[in-house]
Amino acid sequence: MTSIYPPRPTSDRPVNGWSITASLVSLLGALIALALAVIGEHGSLPAAGLLVVAALGQLVWYRLGPAASRVLLWPALGLLGLCLVSYLMPEPWLPHASWDHLANQIVTGSLLVDWRLPLLLTLCLIALLLSLAVRTRASLGAPMLLGVAGLLLLAQAVEALQAPGLLPLRGTWLAQAILLTLLLGQVVDVAGAWKQQSSRLSRALWPGLSLALLSLLIWHYQKTLEERDLAARVEQQHVQMAQSLSREIDDHLAAMRRFANVWRLTPMIPGATAWATQAAPYQRDFRYFLNIAYIDATSRIQLVHPPTAINLQVLGSRLFDDQPAGREAVASALQHGREGRTDIIELLQGGPGMIHYLPIFLAAESRPTGAVAMAVSLPALADTLFANIDPGDQKLSLYRDRERLAHQPAEARLGPWQLETELDLSGVPLMLLSQPTLRRLLSDLPRQPVVSLTVGLLLAQLLYLVLFSQQQMVTQHRAVRRSNRELRREIRKRTRLQQEVEWLAGHDELTGLPNRRTFLKALREHDPSRPISVLLCDIDYFKKINDRLGHLEGDRYLNEIGRLGSEVTASAGGLFARQGGEEFVACLPGRDEQEAMRIAELLRETVAGSGLSHADGAPLTVSIGVATATPGPLRIDDLLNAADEALYSAKHAGRNRARLARSLAAPGGEELPEQL
Repeated sequence: MTSIYPPRPTSDRPVNGWSITASLVSLLGALIALALAVIGEHGSLPAAGLLVVAALGQLVWYRLGPAASRVLLWPALGLLGLCLVSYLMPEPWLPHASWDHLANQIVTGSLLVDWRLPLLLTLCLIALLLSLAVRTRASLGAPMLLGVAGLLLLAQAVEALQAPGLLPLRGTWLAQAILLTLLLGQVVDVAGAWKQQSSRLSRALWPGLSLALLSLLIWHYQKTLEERDLAARVEQQHVQMAQSLSREIDDHLAAMRRFANVWRLTPMIPGATAWATQAAPYQRDFRYFLNIAYIDATSRIQLVHPPTAINLQVLGSRLFDDQPAGREAVASALQHGREGRTDIIELLQGGPGMIHYLPIFLAAESRPTGAVAMAVSLPALADTLFANIDPGDQKLSLYRDRERLAHQPAEARLGPWQLETELDLSGVPLMLLSQPTLRRLLSDLPRQPVVSLTVGLLLAQLLYLVLFSQQQMVTQHRAVRRSNRELRREIRKRTRLQQEVEWLAGHDELTGLPNRRTFLKALREHDPSRPISVLLCDIDYFKKINDRLGHLEGDRYLNEIGRLGSEVTASAGGLFARQGGEEFVACLPGRDEQEAMRIAELLRETVAGSGLSHADGAPLTVSIGVATATPGPLRIDDLLNAADEALYSAKHAGRNRARLARSLAAPGGEELPEQL
């Protein structure tokens, strides 16, 4: 195909004014990219480096030619393609953690987000470099690539007005200025050549750009929904974690009450062995019970389980004196027989916690003889919950007011979302805080919006190529379409004629009923079934109708009798056909002699009551001969001859009646031929 564009300048070829302008604009873009690389931070260095390579590649393309620019353009396109793959690759195929590990191998402590260019910046650069790779030819899609680059630049400006999301989407304002400079450089160079083809370009370009814009809008909508859904899932997981902690608190309160009620069955104060036996299962199930102690009526600790060194140190302690913060709770259990609990205090074993006191009533006692004290360590309680949470997924903290009671740090960089849920620990308000890691959020974030955007832009490019190519073939296609229309018209005409011929071969032209050929075919198709009956009908004195009323009226009578016969036989599952002249024949598969006679009488009565009459007013009638085939091979001649004899008998007996033929024997006659 002959190119419509001016030849690209090379180092030994003079250049025109447009190419000089494009070179200057590209040089400006390269200088801005270098400035960005010099002043940029670590996170912007990869973007700045690729922008420098792209700007220099475009400058070389204009000054030295496409061949020389490949050294810069193709490696840049390869890196951009890898960057785009990291956005598109499904998590099960290549986990986000693998990309982070690769980034850490390059620079210790870095993540994929530190090296990956923002999505819209990546796509815009790919479009600009591909335009150069196809030599800015309209037939290869360069106008569409530049149009997509312009839309992506506009999308980055719009994203700057939105709240930042999880994925980096846009480049800095300086990076966008570089992209705009490179875009203008290419447009300035090819504007003159493309103007000559503006009509053909517009018919292909606008639909493609419309599809690209629609893809961007759908992507933005999907992105917003997916991030909203992810935030809802993360929040739901946080709430479930808080509910799990609340259930754990409720479970240990119920366990403490069961433990206190056990001693109602004993008549004496528990001994050390009995206490340890009963307390061991509870302490095993609830690891955050630092101890389960027996307090006598004087608030002195008499028994404790488990017998660890730190627990044994508190034996003999008088709580009224040694733990003033819990005095009111102890008194509630020992003196008033009610459950009591401390506020969050510093436990004797060390660390923040809460002590529950439950009165112990021995059998037949109305006043408590002592109390069970269960010391709950809040850090240990939080660790019970935190143990099921991967530190690489989120940071967890448990607060009371501003005091941090428990904490599990994250092993990865934290994301931007922080969630809070209030807990009720036996009336004490606590706050559970969680902050997911960036790795977890990006791993859970669906790739569908990015895939939709990429596929949409590819489809827009393909649409442009298809429409542009179509314009080149319009003239040829018009002639082909004209020939095809004539051919289709001739085919339809011949098809209609063929259908008419086929229909006439099997039907009577006057009445539209099946003819003798179709009737015999129906008999052959029902050959295996028995019984099968045949009705042979003849209009009585039909010649008088033609002679006195005319042939047109006779034709009308034939049509009406055909309609009546079809209705009667069709309701019985049969076929009504015209034999010839005023004779009609009916095939009744599955009908024996009695049923066939009933149908014949019904047909006779229907014709007699139809209102058709002779010139003298006498009703028009029919005579019918009925024959039924016996088991054995179906012999068509015998069957029809029998029906004809029965018809003759009906005529001889005075007409307007039906007669049943004698039973057919197997011998005699000829079988139905295979071909008509």
